[in-house]
Amino acid sequence: MRKINKRHYTAGAFAKLTSTTKRMLHFYDSKGLLKPSSYSEKGYRTYSDEDLFRLHQILTLKYLDYSLDEIHEYLEQDGKDFNASLELQYELLLQKQQHIQRVVDTVEQARAIVKDNHTIDPELIMQMIRSIQHEEEQKQWLSERVPDSLVQSIFSVEVNLQTELMIVFNDLLVMSKQGLSPDDPLVQERAQALKLFFEQILGHPLEELGTNETGRVLKEVDPQLFPNFEPSFAKYLSEAFVHLFRRMWEEKMDE
Repeated sequence: MRKINKRHYTAGAFAKLTSTTKRMLHFYDSKGLLKPSSYSEKGYRTYSDEDLFRLHQILTLKYLDYSLDEIHEYLEQDGKDFNASLELQYELLLQKQQHIQRVVDTVEQARAIVKDNHTIDPELIMQMIRSIQHEEEQKQWLSERVPDSLVQSIFSVEVNLQTELMIVFNDLLVMSKQGLSPDDPLVQERAQALKLFFEQILGHPLEELGTNETGRVLKEVDPQLFPNFEPSFAKYLSEAFVHLFRRMWEEKMDE
């Protein structure tokens, strides 16, 4: 690979070139992250084009929320394989971009719920936050236990469908706190919508979860990794589905 030219800059020129400050350069120097390439005859710090690349690495990792210790460890392991380092930084930034987009999508969902309902249940907001916090761990956990196609289906739901799902959950949360019975027609209509959404993701009827491998896996999920709603609401949902399945079975028997 073609070597980077070794032009040298004074600390002031380097700071101006990189839109940073001499104070920040001194700080990185004191932390062992960015040592000057050399010193002038008068003892002033000077930097080279290679230092530009190293500073870019530091700023990228800071943007990715790496601690100073983590940045130091990364730089020590990375060496001077510029191409490999750029590839890794690119992948890390893509992951960050995807995470930011996930946050944006979640805020859009919350806005849509407030627009349609004028309010959003705090418990639903907490679920949205938990979903963002644990998404990568959830993907890893599921990928080790279920087909990749199912993992892809779960985590690639279109934003408009995600919004519809959150609206359904919000409606059910509100109904449960209003004291509507799980077998109330309004609750049953929302439970039916929730059932259809889950079936679209899973690819088979929801009532079959009790007898197939996917259902077994979902029963074993770590509650810290896949946080659920409050027990009272989880029970409310369960009762609503019991009534829904019973009604479906009775309608089938009447045919």
